[in-house]
Amino acid sequence: MQNKNGAVCVVYNPIVEDYIDNLKHYVSFFDELVVVDNSNDINHTLTQELGVFKNVSYVPLRKNEGIGYAQNIGISHLSDFIDKICFFDQDSWVSKEDLEKVTTLLSVGPTYGLLALSTEETIQVEENKIIEVNEVISSGSVILREVFEQLGKFDEDLFIDFVDYEFCWRMRKAGYRIGIVAGTQLVHQVNSAQVHKHTISAPFRNYYSFRNAIILLKQRRVFKRKTYVINLLIKRVVFEIFFNSKRLSRVRFICRGISDGIREKGGELID
Repeated sequence: MQNKNGAVCVVYNPIVEDYIDNLKHYVSFFDELVVVDNSNDINHTLTQELGVFKNVSYVPLRKNEGIGYAQNIGISHLSDFIDKICFFDQDSWVSKEDLEKVTTLLSVGPTYGLLALSTEETIQVEENKIIEVNEVISSGSVILREVFEQLGKFDEDLFIDFVDYEFCWRMRKAGYRIGIVAGTQLVHQVNSAQVHKHTISAPFRNYYSFRNAIILLKQRRVFKRKTYVINLLIKRVVFEIFFNSKRLSRVRFICRGISDGIREKGGELID
């Protein structure tokens, strides 16, 4: 219990061998690590592989409940003494040395409630310098537990997309700062095809992107990022229509997302 660091990793139909390889890079850094499985069935192979780690617990949800719900479940399974919580997905890993840098800086950084590891695209400047930002993705972020106690947990109604950004905006509205630690690196395995450095996602993801963006805009929960969010949607329309296959399907999901966003209908997309 020396460092009081915990972690939550959400997985969905993972390739067990690849995931365990990623996990081995950082698992020993944490006092406790909770793996929350959003898959439809219990992964007995994964259960067996995780059993060798004494600080890891496995929580199967038996269906995809969305990223926000899964992360909240993971938080609730961590002991009360854990005061910093790091979040991962199944495709990412980081060195223990970089985790040490981030968690140490988070302990001393004034008014910072969240610090994140750099991604490969982040400009590397002076090592260990904190670069203040507006929002970060969830994977590779470390959040003080007191932030959740003050602001509540992740918004489960968003299901996927904008879950991490919404929490960042909620933090900033409450006065917390968010930063990226230069000189660190979150290694992310890209398993999907890319065009112009944009990942080609399944058509249905457009539903959540547009619905959630519109809900957050309508509810004024984007904290000074209205123009940014609108520009994201415009760029996504262009990318989905002109640089992707299955265009008709993508347009249909976009339209349905816009419609449900206007009605502020949250939760999982039900066909």
